[in-house]
Amino acid sequence: MAFCKYCGKELEEGALCSCPGAIHEQQAKNDPDITPAADDDATENTGTSALNDNINLIKPSAAETPASEGPAIRKANYTVKKQDDGSFLKFSVIVAAVLIVFIIIACCLFGSSGFKGTVRKYFTSRYSKHGGKTYYSLTLPDDGIAELKDNDLWQELVEDYNDDVENRMDEWDKKPKFRKISKVKDMKNSELKDAEKYFLSAAEVCDADVEADDIKIKKGYAVTYKYKNTEGDNEKTTVYVVKIKGEGWKIMNGQGTSFYGLDN
Repeated sequence: MAFCKYCGKELEEGALCSCPGAIHEQQAKNDPDITPAADDDATENTGTSALNDNINLIKPSAAETPASEGPAIRKANYTVKKQDDGSFLKFSVIVAAVLIVFIIIACCLFGSSGFKGTVRKYFTSRYSKHGGKTYYSLTLPDDGIAELKDNDLWQELVEDYNDDVENRMDEWDKKPKFRKISKVKDMKNSELKDAEKYFLSAAEVCDADVEADDIKIKKGYAVTYKYKNTEGDNEKTTVYVVKIKGEGWKIMNGQGTSFYGLDN
């Protein structure tokens, strides 16, 4: 009894096996150009080598392949995510900026933050050795300030104010501290007219060439605020803050309000 050397099938004497290996061998005997199939031992010895060769053919070169495919994929995903997050962040910043601008405009048009902030700046300037510029910018009309600058008197006025405050600081036990605004009252039309006269007179004192209609005030408030004085005691005072057309918020100091009877 014979057996096929390729598949091990039992064969009758002189019979040929019909397995691919036996058929290939028979074809090779009839055609010398066909390479005979390897037997089991040969296949067993060369299988690993052939497999390695095939793997090498389909693998990219070292320059094309990352050291680890998994981490590389995760890194790529992270990069995309980071880029997306960046775009979203930029969009969020733009939206936030637009909202802030809208809020500021709304406050200026409809709110009270403008004149309240002016009152706070006025208070700070009264007790600062560098507050002269702010103080006079808030208490003098723009025409008056411009005339003082043209006559080279503005800087002198500011420096004298700063020197005076600095000299008075030696007498203070504590630096005054703004606490809060406790009361806000709309100014009457008659008071607004008096305020126009007050700032017109202030401009004339600065030798500015102004007319009666140059200063227009349509809105103003009597603002009472609380603060701690130079001795640390609680006090409160009232100032008048008005909005001059084309100039913004201005403060009428104590002498002006007393002169026009607005501190009653």
